Amino acid sequence: MTAERDGSPPTEVLAERIDPAAESRMDVRGIDGVPVLECRLPGAFRALFTTRLGGDSVGRFSSLNLDPRSEDDPAAVARNRQRIAAWLDRRLVSPTQVHGLRVAGAAECAGGPAGEPCDGLTLHPEIDKGLAALLLFADCVPVVLCGEVDMAVAHGGWRGILGGIVQQAGRAMIGPPAAAVIGPSIGPCCFAVGVEVAEAFAARFGADVVMSPGRGSGEGNDLPRVDLWAATAGACVELGIRPEQVVNPRLCTACNSDFFYSYRKEGPVTGRQGCVAWVASA
Repeated sequence: MTAERDGSPPTEVLAERIDPAAESRMDVRGIDGVPVLECRLPGAFRALFTTRLGGDSVGRFSSLNLDPRSEDDPAAVARNRQRIAAWLDRRLVSPTQVHGLRVAGAAECAGGPAGEPCDGLTLHPEIDKGLAALLLFADCVPVVLCGEVDMAVAHGGWRGILGGIVQQAGRAMIGPPAAAVIGPSIGPCCFAVGVEVAEAFAARFGADVVMSPGRGSGEGNDLPRVDLWAATAGACVELGIRPEQVVNPRLCTACNSDFFYSYRKEGPVTGRQGCVAWVASA
């Protein structure tokens, strides 16, 4: 698959790949020539998922790589990140992610020690005014939580989802979350794992989140597969979010590597797209 088909712009191609159940809750649009997937959230809360298109990076990092820890040209990454900051007219808060469970306020993270690890950020309309959270992904699950008072965004690798990063993000919010969005990430079609990992997910989230070997397609079909989307949705429901309020466009990053970076598909030398969250000004 390619991001352009029969002359159609990338935004139209990406929009056609969104799961029909999520179409009414997501918008695909171009910002300064960059295709993004934007969530429809209540009130002043905003979140979007960038794609890999429309930036300055070249080669295997082409082209909107947002990861300063990659082997990409630092100047290109800086320009890519500045482009996003300019769209929003906000300061980006982008912590060092370590597949851990720490969740902090955006202002706390921005004012804390440089490089302090963090895998989730909360945003409050007053406390975090003028800031935008930026977390980076290349197969891991972006999770956006939203309530009446504030919002949170979390980086859900398989270790984090098992360990409770979604619940931790919800508990870190001032008000209870009432809605969630699961962003582009590796789907059950492609996330083959070892038996021990599969058993851990089955024990934590139920047997339905594990597919037996031989089901699905692609490499690793002799291994069990884990449905990180279902596990994440289950974690959201544990927070009290109604199942119908968990939105998932079901965009697998490995299957859609023309739009998204994928560690599994491309190997360790690849870039990272972002989940950006902020609160709009009154």
